[in-house]
Amino acid sequence: MSQNLNRIALVAMILSLWLESLELSFVVASIVLFLSFRPRLSRNIASIVLLMLVLILIGFLGIFSVEAGAYGFIKDLIYFLRPLTIMLATYFVVSRLEKKSDFFNIIVICGFGFAVWHLLHIGTGLLTMRPNLDKFRGVFGKLNHVELLALFSIICIKGLPIKHTRYKAIYQFLVICLGISFLLYFSRTMIVVLGIMVMAYYGYLKLNRRGAIALAFLMVLSGAFIVFIRNYEPSNTQDPGIGTMFLEKLKNSYTEAFEPVEFDRFKMDRRELWPRWRAYEANLVLTENDKEKLWFTGQGFGSTVDVGFEIILDGAYIQHLPTTHNGLAYVYLKTGILGLLVYFSIIGLLYLYYYKKDATDHPVSYHRVLAACAFYMLASSMVVTGIFKQYEMISFLLGGTFALKQFDR
Repeated sequence: MSQNLNRIALVAMILSLWLESLELSFVVASIVLFLSFRPRLSRNIASIVLLMLVLILIGFLGIFSVEAGAYGFIKDLIYFLRPLTIMLATYFVVSRLEKKSDFFNIIVICGFGFAVWHLLHIGTGLLTMRPNLDKFRGVFGKLNHVELLALFSIICIKGLPIKHTRYKAIYQFLVICLGISFLLYFSRTMIVVLGIMVMAYYGYLKLNRRGAIALAFLMVLSGAFIVFIRNYEPSNTQDPGIGTMFLEKLKNSYTEAFEPVEFDRFKMDRRELWPRWRAYEANLVLTENDKEKLWFTGQGFGSTVDVGFEIILDGAYIQHLPTTHNGLAYVYLKTGILGLLVYFSIIGLLYLYYYKKDATDHPVSYHRVLAACAFYMLASSMVVTGIFKQYEMISFLLGGTFALKQFDR
């Protein structure tokens, strides 16, 4: 593939992830992998590939569920294959780039493009409507992990060609647009992940003196925030503002994702359940795996979790869910404790790059980028399905960083 085709391939994968289509991103990554494949892998990425393959093999140990059948099995297989395919496709494409700095440069340029489009969409939309927070996010977008990685790259990656452009004013304007657009998604997860990744890159999450100071600071900050949120009472107006609703979402963050919930599934009024749906799903997975004595290897590909009543998902009524919001619960459902051990091994291996010395005095520490990926993966797995989520950029960033690290000698 020519250099321009390599760049186009990276942009195509970014666009397919942004579109949040499982099938499209898998097909695009598969085509790119086929066109850029080389029969050699670095030892570093090979260990991650091996662990991902083991995770897939564990999924094969399960049986076809009655509800899902062969279709559910194949869909789960694609869910687990897709992150591996994206990582390898990105790895081989970046390995072929003559200018390795193009990788992060392309992420930033795409982030600028999405930010400008997002702001224009908001600007034109607000001329005809005055939405509340849920409607605002539903109309203008709930997240954009391309913008997340673009901001991370601008903050942490030194030597980006776009930082040295002649058009300084335009660059600074686009950075401001990116920052504003990022905040206007009102995404708790994106804000937390960006903060954690930046802290990780600059060494504040390492187990040393600096890390201890950062941890103490975070504990104080978190404590103050928890006190504020617990004492904050949203206004009871019928049409609360966007800021009020965002603070209310922050207030419900813990109970929504982690606090166990018991609910009478025969109860018709389920409004009290929806704000705590993630925790409800996770609790059902734990109960089902324990009941079926499948806690060690999980229920396998094609399995589902029975939520007890029909809900509307993608325009259809469904009672047996093939996925869950919580990534750790999802891995546990499909692969059990054994799969969780493999999943945490991937995170642990990435974190251990923190303690490896960089091969050169390159201005970018690829070891610290990989450590930041570990925290990205862990944080996103707590609230969404981690590396398996359609829009997650973890595998893309991992593949590119492993390729850059290989040539940083």
